[in-house]
Amino acid sequence: MLVGREVEHDLVAAFVRGQAGDQPVLVIRGEPGVGKTAVLDMAADIAASQGIRVLRAAALEYEAELKFGALNQLLHPLLDDIDKLGAAHREALRVIMGLASGAMPMQLIAGAATLALLRASAEQDAALLLIVDDVQWLDLSSTMALSYAARRWTGSEIRLLVAVRAESDDGFTRSGFRVHDLAPLDDNNSDALLRAVYPALTARVRRRLRADAHGNPLALLELPAAFENGTSPANLPAVLPLTDRLQRMFADRLAGLPDGTRRMLLFVILAGAENSVTLADCLPTPEGRADLPAAERAGIVRANPRTGRWEFRHPLIRAAVIEQSTSEERRQVHRILAEALAREPQRRAWHLGQAAVGPDDEVAASLEALAQQMIRHGDSRRATAAMLRAAELSSSDSDRARRTARAAYLGALITGDLAEAARLLLDANRAEVRETPSLAVAVAAAAKLLNDEGDAATANRLLLATIRVHERDIAVGEDTMVEALHTLLYVGFYSGQPELWDDISDVLDRAEPQPTDTLSLLHNVFANPVEATPAALRQLTDALDGLRFSADPLRIVRVATAAAYVDRVGLARESLWRVITDGRRGGAVAKAIEALFLIALVDFFDGDWAELIDVTDEGLQLCAEFGYTLLAGPGRFLRALVDAARGHTDAADLAAEELLLWAAPRRLATYAGYSSHIRCLSALGRSSFDEAYRHAASVNAPGAFPRYTPHALWLVLDLTEAAARSGRMVEARAHAEAAVAAGLPERSTRLRMLTKAALAVTDPPDWRGLFEDALTTPDSARWVFDCARVELLYGERLRRERESAAARAHLTKAARVFEQLQAVPWLARTRAELRAAGESAPTEVRGSALTPQEQAVAELAASGLTNKEIAERLFLSARTVSTHLHRVFPKLGITTRSALRDAMSRKPG
Repeated sequence: MLVGREVEHDLVAAFVRGQAGDQPVLVIRGEPGVGKTAVLDMAADIAASQGIRVLRAAALEYEAELKFGALNQLLHPLLDDIDKLGAAHREALRVIMGLASGAMPMQLIAGAATLALLRASAEQDAALLLIVDDVQWLDLSSTMALSYAARRWTGSEIRLLVAVRAESDDGFTRSGFRVHDLAPLDDNNSDALLRAVYPALTARVRRRLRADAHGNPLALLELPAAFENGTSPANLPAVLPLTDRLQRMFADRLAGLPDGTRRMLLFVILAGAENSVTLADCLPTPEGRADLPAAERAGIVRANPRTGRWEFRHPLIRAAVIEQSTSEERRQVHRILAEALAREPQRRAWHLGQAAVGPDDEVAASLEALAQQMIRHGDSRRATAAMLRAAELSSSDSDRARRTARAAYLGALITGDLAEAARLLLDANRAEVRETPSLAVAVAAAAKLLNDEGDAATANRLLLATIRVHERDIAVGEDTMVEALHTLLYVGFYSGQPELWDDISDVLDRAEPQPTDTLSLLHNVFANPVEATPAALRQLTDALDGLRFSADPLRIVRVATAAAYVDRVGLARESLWRVITDGRRGGAVAKAIEALFLIALVDFFDGDWAELIDVTDEGLQLCAEFGYTLLAGPGRFLRALVDAARGHTDAADLAAEELLLWAAPRRLATYAGYSSHIRCLSALGRSSFDEAYRHAASVNAPGAFPRYTPHALWLVLDLTEAAARSGRMVEARAHAEAAVAAGLPERSTRLRMLTKAALAVTDPPDWRGLFEDALTTPDSARWVFDCARVELLYGERLRRERESAAARAHLTKAARVFEQLQAVPWLARTRAELRAAGESAPTEVRGSALTPQEQAVAELAASGLTNKEIAERLFLSARTVSTHLHRVFPKLGITTRSALRDAMSRKPG
């Protein structure tokens, strides 16, 4: 079965078996490479499996003028049957088949002779399937003979299956025979084909191949060969090189076009963004209007009636046009376009850069400015190309080094070209003539160190030293200094070391003019949320709202990141998806990774864990493909949180261990905090409160929320619950009160809900009101998993107070959510509470019934928990647990604890 051709399989199978009605001919029509020949092969296989004789021919372009050339090829296997025919038909076919000399027969005689021969063969073989490929090149005489015969063999077991290129003028389609248009493969089937044939290709490369192939199976199978010829999958060019076979396929479309038309196709390709331009852009002279229609008639381009832009019918034709042009022809087109775009400086600068053949400082300066504008407009891939071209056109070593370093930074930070960034950094260093590195080189090196090796300490020292040398010479508003300060902030965040923040804050405080809004938000809200002022939070909300109108991936990701610890990332969801889409197209890959993990963060709190798994899988695959070891941390952390909540202990523990092992030698406290958070959540689900406390307290000590320790906010309830349930009520109260003092309830509605719940678990007199306040916090239901945890805590306390009905109401809500999330340990913990609250029917054993409390104790003991652990989970004393077990044993007919599991698993009766 061909991939994605189930419809065609059923269609040709029915046709071959004569189950498609009285249809003598079926025409398969489609673009070159779409799989017409493969469908014909499939039909031949079906026929052979049914014992049907198959006759095949393929028309050839160079034989298109040869009378009866294809008919000769098709009927050649039937030579032995010719002598069975009447004299007129026999002589006609002998001439057609080259067995006798003489004039070619008239069309009527040729058609009748063909019909007679086929009928004679069908009577002998029971059924015949004729297959003719590439009938757009079928000679007219063969077409007429076969059409004549096909209209008259009705009732015979003879069928004709032909394939023709789309938009060809063939005789079978004009004769009105049934036509089936073979469509390109859809995205899912294109991906399935690539995965089947090239299983090692990454998802990003497959997306790029699908985009270029447009569902064309031949292109999907041939384009990956470019990687065998030196093209790096991690750095895909704008135009993928074509194999010889693809060149021939698409070059056929270009053959015979007038020189002016071929030149105009270069204008369509080179004139603007996304390779589609207005007619005015690609017609610099009135004479050009006569050139493009020839390409339109040949099916190469088409005018979009809605936008007025010329578009290629298939993207790979662009590659064929480029490969058939010379470098001088391309430069000439760029020069003409630069003149035509005199009123558009940005586009003019791009074309001047492509047309230049030697150093040109004016063009280089324009390209450098253009690169920064392209980033803001979301065109990061071309921004890097523009900066590299600016470096190539620079006459001075210092300018060339600075621009090369800037391109390296863009590659490391935005486009995912870490390997290329390393090479560019070497080039920049060779061009440097000073002892102290320029700020551009230092920024690029720090970004490479941080993203590739996670070496925050070295990156911090390099940046601070270089900034202090250059801060008087470069204004904070200058792009390089802005990026230096942003990189410094990320160094501080990942290191999580308070002593580094003193130096970072000092640099920011002395900055003149004041830092940009993203710098301010990342410093004052993201890195230090406990001291975020109401004004800063309002500024953040305004910035998030403004992302609707931004295409700048740097700004979108940075503003969304600033919202992470104050639970406002969801306001940027639409903008983050734009960044992800751009990255999937080969644009801002590094920013797309961050955007994927920011979406995953929203998903975790919103309870959309299915999407979280999808986006973290995609992000982690990109990290592995492009070498972004540091960026993988947040994705691994969020995925492991889901594993921990669902009871996938092995996976969660492995992720926590690997994060810690990677963080320890690099002194990355934030990653160590990720590891502790994962283990804390896993322990809480198992009611291992002492273990949970140790992990939570390793992030920050109870009773304080230090500056520049943002992850402490996410553990406010975890630490308080673990402390209270492990007998550390003093620490629990201190931590809950510290959360209030630090203003956590004002940071977000989620933190308000968790702070109220944290206060409630410390056993204050108004615990009931605090739980109610927590659950009635605005948007509390939005924070799905956290809200269910609060319901569980409230239900546990009510059950302990012997308010069973009220307890069951809250516990039932919690159980419903945990079941939906597949949070198995949390669901088990909740169901144990429900049973203790009297929900489930007692288990009958030997005529005696276990009480709800005995049932809960027995099940936990059967799972292997000690009396102390059962007591902690059910809010009982160890002595009470022992008493319950003494009552349970005789009811179950056992005498030892080891027999509990088997006894509890037996059905009552």
